[in-house]
Amino acid sequence: MKRSLNARSRRLVAGVLVGLATTLTGHVTLAPAQEAATPARFSTPIGTAGELGARLDAILSDPALARAHIGLTVQVAETGEILYERNGEKRFIPASNNKIITAAVALDVLGPGYRWTTRLLADGTILTGTLRGDLWVVGSGDPWLTQDDVDRWPELLREAGIRRVTGDLVGDDRAFAEPQWADGWTWGDTYAGWGAGVSGLQVSPNTVALRLFPGPGIGGPAILEREWPGPELDFTPGVYTGAPGSELRLRWLPGTGDEPAELAGWIALDADTVALDVAARDPTQYVLELFRGSLERADIRVDGQVRAIQKDEPRAEPSWAGEIRSDSLGAVLAEMLKESDNQMAESILRTLGLATTGMGSAQAGIMLVEETLARFGVEPDAVQIADGSGLSRKNLVTPNAMTRLLRAMWRHPQYEVFLASMPIAGVDGTLRKRLVGTAGRGNVRAKTGSLSTVRALSGYLTDGRGETLVFSLLLNGYDTPGDVAVALEDLLVEQIALYRRPVDPGWPQYREDDQ
Repeated sequence: MKRSLNARSRRLVAGVLVGLATTLTGHVTLAPAQEAATPARFSTPIGTAGELGARLDAILSDPALARAHIGLTVQVAETGEILYERNGEKRFIPASNNKIITAAVALDVLGPGYRWTTRLLADGTILTGTLRGDLWVVGSGDPWLTQDDVDRWPELLREAGIRRVTGDLVGDDRAFAEPQWADGWTWGDTYAGWGAGVSGLQVSPNTVALRLFPGPGIGGPAILEREWPGPELDFTPGVYTGAPGSELRLRWLPGTGDEPAELAGWIALDADTVALDVAARDPTQYVLELFRGSLERADIRVDGQVRAIQKDEPRAEPSWAGEIRSDSLGAVLAEMLKESDNQMAESILRTLGLATTGMGSAQAGIMLVEETLARFGVEPDAVQIADGSGLSRKNLVTPNAMTRLLRAMWRHPQYEVFLASMPIAGVDGTLRKRLVGTAGRGNVRAKTGSLSTVRALSGYLTDGRGETLVFSLLLNGYDTPGDVAVALEDLLVEQIALYRRPVDPGWPQYREDDQ
């Protein structure tokens, strides 16, 4: 496995492999360059479920995982046969494996061709190139509306003959209900780029790109700059310059009273530039500010204010309307799953509620997710849903529930779209650097998950005889470094990919819907 491990991590991984080798073969083979390689014995094909279980048990019983809670289920998609199960009915925090649930339900309910529409509305009369009234931007929660998209909006106005707006630039984000964030997110998450809130009118990513430089002298303030114009930052920079060679340390400190939060820490005097993504606190205002800049560059003047809609403000009665349609849900899901985009997942969850009940809230989306999972045969008590992305630690799922869902999607008419959206080991997404040089490369299609002391990996692979295996590996509460946990995940999945029991000719085509 090509992984960058620190010295302690290399020792722990080597220890796991030594234990595994000793248990199964009585000897061990290690790579010469300090990093453990998978012993040759564990790169050979596995012919029986018993042999597969023995290898998996040996890895999972290693002392490095003594304090961890571990769940793993491996199932044959064609028949439902369980090849291996450990704590399959126990509930675990799934982290971003929750996005598997969100994606599956969205494909089932909305279909891969679903699109979001953003509308530009002229609320007033248009005379001799002037809109005498307000220009509205009405969102529907498009999760993949980019800054490049916003830069193309002025052309719609020019085509309509609008060169000036006497009123306000108004953003209507009421498609989604408050709050921006999900139940169980920590306040620190909401400042980080991965925890950006969502709105009925938003840009993707809803983040401000910053660059952090060391200051000119030790003990002095560091330099924080925006990479391009954006919303005003609502936190205080409190990062200082440390001694040459010192470790980068950054943390969020909560605000008190009227005082804003603070980004605190140290950066070494001789450090390279550090790129940071910080969440934009007002997604709607961010879109409007980007649009105002686009209008200025297109020489279209707005006389009034730039503001978000008031809660009870009447909707516009347009004299002109322009529509911007998003990419398809199928394309959005590929971006969401492969890159593990939290903002997209939360937007899709709220869209599920909006499209089916008219309420674009997380709770409405969650109710639909629960109903759909029950229809897929997933027991209600086996899953607890708190958000669409998995950032909340209130999410819980059993390995058996996850494999049941994956198997239901294997039989689903949209399976090919679902499968194509998954990261591919050694090829793309969050698995692009994992399982390289193993039987899993190009074969394992699975969603990763990562929080502090949480790792998850669930998905599909084709075994050596062509049958489809579904698996769900959930790891909570470990006390080893995160890269060691990931290496152990890869070692486990590599063994599953080596499974090659004899099967009847034509077996991969067998698919029984009532299993």
